[in-house]
Amino acid sequence: MRAGAEAEARLSGLAEAGVEVVSVSAGQALDLLGADGPPGGRRPTLVVLGAELPAPVGLVHALRPDPRDLAVVVLTTPRNQERAAALPLLAPARLVCALPHDRLGDLPGLARRLMEQVDRERAYAATQAAMQESLASGGPTPRQPGRHLLGAILGQALTGALLLDPGLRLVAWNRRAAGLFGLEEPGSIGRPLDGWFPAEARERLRVYLGGPPADASGTDLAGAHASGTDPSGADPVFTRVTGDGAEQVLRLSPQPVTDPGGAEQILVLAEDVTEAVQARRALAERTGQALLSGEVAAAVTADEPLEQRLRRCVQALAGHLDGAVAAVWILDPQTGTLLLSADAVRGVVLDDRCARVSLGESTIGRIAAARRPYVTSEAIGDPHVEEQDWVRRESLTAFAGYPLVTQGQVMGVLAVLARHRLPDTGVRALAGIADQIAVAVHRDRLLERLSATADALQRPLLPPRLPEPPGVELAARYRPYGDGLQIGGDFYDAFPLPGDRWAVALGDVCGKGPAAAAVTGLVRHTLWAAAQQDADPGHVLPLVHRALRRENSPFCTLAYAVVDCSAEPVRVRLACAGHPSPILRRADGAVAMVMEALDGYGPALGLFDGAHYPAQSLDLRPGDSLVLYTDGFVEGGASHRQRQPDDLAATLAAHLPPGPGDRPADRLVEVLMADALNRWGEGLRDDLAVLALAAVPRAGGGQADRARTASSAVS
Repeated sequence: MRAGAEAEARLSGLAEAGVEVVSVSAGQALDLLGADGPPGGRRPTLVVLGAELPAPVGLVHALRPDPRDLAVVVLTTPRNQERAAALPLLAPARLVCALPHDRLGDLPGLARRLMEQVDRERAYAATQAAMQESLASGGPTPRQPGRHLLGAILGQALTGALLLDPGLRLVAWNRRAAGLFGLEEPGSIGRPLDGWFPAEARERLRVYLGGPPADASGTDLAGAHASGTDPSGADPVFTRVTGDGAEQVLRLSPQPVTDPGGAEQILVLAEDVTEAVQARRALAERTGQALLSGEVAAAVTADEPLEQRLRRCVQALAGHLDGAVAAVWILDPQTGTLLLSADAVRGVVLDDRCARVSLGESTIGRIAAARRPYVTSEAIGDPHVEEQDWVRRESLTAFAGYPLVTQGQVMGVLAVLARHRLPDTGVRALAGIADQIAVAVHRDRLLERLSATADALQRPLLPPRLPEPPGVELAARYRPYGDGLQIGGDFYDAFPLPGDRWAVALGDVCGKGPAAAAVTGLVRHTLWAAAQQDADPGHVLPLVHRALRRENSPFCTLAYAVVDCSAEPVRVRLACAGHPSPILRRADGAVAMVMEALDGYGPALGLFDGAHYPAQSLDLRPGDSLVLYTDGFVEGGASHRQRQPDDLAATLAAHLPPGPGDRPADRLVEVLMADALNRWGEGLRDDLAVLALAAVPRAGGGQADRARTASSAVS
């Protein structure tokens, strides 16, 4: 394989040891190795993959490394190092190694070690084959006691070998088997092999090895072995405890044989797979723990009500830990009571008393009060675990309870009960999961407080009711940006003036939060106070401007109108301070941008000294409407999705005039609000406020200020 001139040069020294070094392409390598035969039957080969190969993992898979004839070295660079990360999943490091290109000096030594490993594996396979052939041929086999009985070849094999009689009693063994089981002559000869395994595994072992049941004196060997596979379908591995108390996992492979004298015996090959099994077990536990933590993290951060998120957490716990019960109690700080908020139950009936637990009472209450976890694998009979009748009835062996504590505050308790011992990794994971749930509960409470605070600050900035002037219908909608935790800068107002006149305003304060709320309050109160003296925009807007300048407040855009309902048609005096032009919609559907048509703009309030705010007048006849809106309707999304005010005018023009009984102002604000939300969707980045005035036929002359609600409701 092309590994580069430098790599090839470093490998050239292997030729002195009788190794042939050739440089070939990927396709040629596959052809050469395929021509040699299937894995296990090829010439001993080491393949070095050059760093320039784009897909080393796929090529390694195609080469089919085998411990008997093929090992692979993959040269890596920062560019392909990530692609080579999956190599350990294809084969162990003794077969496939990744070597950084900047460590080419290690290549010759690594190549020699891999080739030696292949030679050893090949020799071992040959030894096994020779042993099996010798046994199958019925040739003469030395009959000597103990480990010497199997002869020189099998006696030196790297795999343990034991010879058993039909009753599964030891007849002979090799050196490796003696080390695995601690066998000694003559004491071990004639002893049943299952005596080296725990009682609960002996019957399964006897059936698997093809021997007689524990209560039988003998059986037909061939028939017993044919049915002697593990009935559970599990791997043929058996666990025992060694003399020093360590766990040992053995893979046993039985085969019926006949000695030269015609006696039927069982040859058992024994391999110590303790490290591999423990590694797989640890990997499985770590993987399960990672999956559990991931599920809980996804649950606690989901955009769902807290109760649903907690339910997802306990379901994940019950599933991964195979627990009979997983539950979360949340502390009510007002009453000192822990309330069962979510539980996942498998075949267990929770007592009604579990629904409410007082702080400091019962196991759950004491865990919360002491702020310390309690874990036991002997729940039955444990004085710290109450409801022993229930625990015994449900056969609950393990209990793990953790307080939910964050920032020094107790949020509640997490508990898991199971009918078996909880794995150590699961118990350790519970501590982290309890912290995650505690943070989620605390965050939810903070959001509730923030939402309540924002609502309390926002509501006084909007009129609770809109008046109903004679001959005019008013309607408004307001939608704050985001989740409602921020106080918006948009506002509107409408209030009566002397002489059957009404002031209408809609504005947008720069910024958000409490600072914007303070400026909004200043603008609204200054508007009202100034309009009581002289409501004309030429008088009111300069006063608001000076108030903002005096307080050094952020600027504010404003559309302000005085509506004279005593005149027929209704007369409107209008001024805009840096605000988007209101839209005039006539009864026949024609639309116009009012301030552009009347040329009446002034700068935003609070920006420049000596600012001038011209006012213009217009008439509204029945069916005519005037719509005021904030810049969120045109700039509410990303910059590339901005709209022009003419687009809003076209949207209003596209709707037919309202029919009899319709509320035209309500219809207009609903149309604009629905259009904006549909256009921006999740991309909305600003508050939305809209207010509409619609001239309607006068019903009874002039009963002013018939208050109504709901039109000013927050959308």
